[in-house]
Amino acid sequence: MATVLEILRATPRTNCGGCGYPACMAFAAACATGAAHPSQCPYIRAEGLDTLCAGDGHEAAEAGATIAETALLKDLREKIRHVDLAARAGQIGAETVDEGGETALTLPYLGRSIKISAGAMEDPQGGEPDPRDQILLYNYIFFGGKGGLSGEWVGLESFPNSISKVVTLRKYTEDKLASAFTGKVTALEEAARRLGGRPARDCHADLCMVIPVLPMVPIQILFWDADEEDGFPARAKVLFDARALTFLDIESLIFAAERMAETIIGLP
Repeated sequence: MATVLEILRATPRTNCGGCGYPACMAFAAACATGAAHPSQCPYIRAEGLDTLCAGDGHEAAEAGATIAETALLKDLREKIRHVDLAARAGQIGAETVDEGGETALTLPYLGRSIKISAGAMEDPQGGEPDPRDQILLYNYIFFGGKGGLSGEWVGLESFPNSISKVVTLRKYTEDKLASAFTGKVTALEEAARRLGGRPARDCHADLCMVIPVLPMVPIQILFWDADEEDGFPARAKVLFDARALTFLDIESLIFAAERMAETIIGLP
């Protein structure tokens, strides 16, 4: 049986959605557990794929997504067991805590402080974080990062192999922010501040806020409100630090932006 990452390498990694899953990684995890079959991907490389997946893909999509998340979490937790969390803490902006002789981390994430050990995560609001958040946080720890941030802000399109992913970012982050905060610039600023956001320098939009989604993954929101007189709708643009790929892969960066938008929109 192939691992999730081995299957992922056979996919185009464009997150086109043609297989019925929102991302190639989710499809790969589902394939590894039998919740999906390689034939569901229109673009996957065919050589040897009959031996990669465990099942025939007839399970319900919702159940398959849950299985995929569980499989990926298991894979990431196993990798984290081999990471020196104490040594990694300083690189990613986390703090160490002693958990019965074992090292755990506390990591700021979207306004919360998540406790993370090799085998579990604890949300201060109670219980474990959403599985998608756990996947993101484990990826962040696993990457580790090297050096600091550049201070230079760039769009997703500036990163390698990102052309197909710009549409995903626009649909699930930028367009959602624009729609939710049309005519509500002040509300957007207040929501961003509640997540630790601060105004950005040299703002050329109606509002520019930098939100520390993770300590080494700040995301800047540029927001232009609707102009009814000229007929222009509201517009949002998301920027990343130019060294963001040192701390997360591009798919995780997109997901971090999506979770940021969902959190901001969902604040009471």
